[in-house]
Amino acid sequence: MQLTAEMIQREKDILYIACTIGKMILQNGGETYRTEETIVRICEHYHIRASSFATLNTIITSIDPFETKGPSGNYTYVDRIHSRTINLEKVHRLNDLARNLDRYDLQGLKEEIRRIEDECAVPLKLKITGHVLAGISFAFLFGGNRRDAVVAVISMFFLAVLEKVFRQAKINGFFTNLAGGMLATAISLFFFRAGFVVTFSTSIIAALMLLAPGIAFTNSIRDIISGDFISGVSRGVEAMTTGIALAAGSGVVLSLFL
Repeated sequence: MQLTAEMIQREKDILYIACTIGKMILQNGGETYRTEETIVRICEHYHIRASSFATLNTIITSIDPFETKGPSGNYTYVDRIHSRTINLEKVHRLNDLARNLDRYDLQGLKEEIRRIEDECAVPLKLKITGHVLAGISFAFLFGGNRRDAVVAVISMFFLAVLEKVFRQAKINGFFTNLAGGMLATAISLFFFRAGFVVTFSTSIIAALMLLAPGIAFTNSIRDIISGDFISGVSRGVEAMTTGIALAAGSGVVLSLFL
């Protein structure tokens, strides 16, 4: 049976939808094995046999015409991941979408993907509010007092703005964390010099906890356990690099002004 133009377009649409969902999962904090599993599941739902390989910055998916039920072409989709963030609400909704494909046709899936992309974006005001609450919590968690919490809140506010500005400018994550470490340390040191706080270490730690690569480290362990050693080691190195950037930024300010 010959492939018609309509059948070819349908397969390309399915591959595009599967890879777009997988890409969004990876971009928003999902594991590589979850990305690959989701892509393959979506293709299999439409009786297409596909293989997917994902790393932190690349997704390669190919349709196998010999294993696919019915006539099929041989298509490969390659996409690069240039930036990643943490948005677990978006990951959750994409996972739910991938498990309820019967509710949508192909056009409906495309519209739902766009809706998730738009609705799950975190507003700057909400992000700043979360940063402020996290700063207060960490300050008290590490044994600080109200003044330490105030300094941590101020640091968190400026860190949220800095992160937003650097992300829009597409500045490398290493330099974002380096600048964040310098900024948080400079603010805490300023209030320490002004006599507002007795010690600057608590407010620095409370502010830097927001930038600590906890999820990256956790996903690294999960990827390694699931057998994805390339992605697991890459995430581990990424977490280590983030820690080095934070320590270097904080250390530079302390060595210059303390």
